Amino acid sequence: MEVKNHKTTNVLFVCTGNTCRSCMAEGIFRAFSQQEVALKESAVSSRGIQAFDGEPASEHSVAALKKLWDIDISIHKAKLLDRADMDGAELVLTMTRQHRDYLKSRFPDKKASIFTLKEYACREVLTESSDLDITDPFGMPYQSYETCAKDIFESVRTLIKKLTGDS
Repeated sequence: MEVKNHKTTNVLFVCTGNTCRSCMAEGIFRAFSQQEVALKESAVSSRGIQAFDGEPASEHSVAALKKLWDIDISIHKAKLLDRADMDGAELVLTMTRQHRDYLKSRFPDKKASIFTLKEYACREVLTESSDLDITDPFGMPYQSYETCAKDIFESVRTLIKKLTGDS
C-alpha cells in the first residue's frame, strides 16, 4: 500500500498500552507534519490494544520527547483501540510484529493497511526480521525511553519522506 501524494493521510500508531511507544510516535509525526506542506491535512492518532482509557503518557516518554526535540505530549491520554479507529485509518503502524499480526487477525478486512512502523518505513534497510520491532521501554530506566524515542524518531522521519515522496 502506498499513501504518497494523498491530500490527506490518516495514520494510526498502535502499541500495547498507548502510554509509551505509540504516543511518542504520534507526537513525533505531528511535529514533522507541521513542517511538511504535503502533510498539513494529515490526521494522526495512537491507540493501544490493551490500553486503559484516560491513562496519561508515561513520565519518561513525556520527558524524553521534551528533552530531545521539545515535543510536548504531556496532555496525551491513552485510548483503547476499537473498530472505528481501524475504519478511519488509511495506514495502521504498529510497534511490533506481534501487534501487527494480532490486528491482521482481528481486522482481516484491513490487512493491506497494517504494518509495523519499521516494516512500512524502513524495510529497504533492515537486515533482520527482529529489526521490525521497536522495543518496549515500559518499566525500564529513563535511558531506555530515550533510546526508544530515538528509534521511533528515525523511523518516523523515514516514514515522512516516504509519504511525501522524498525517499
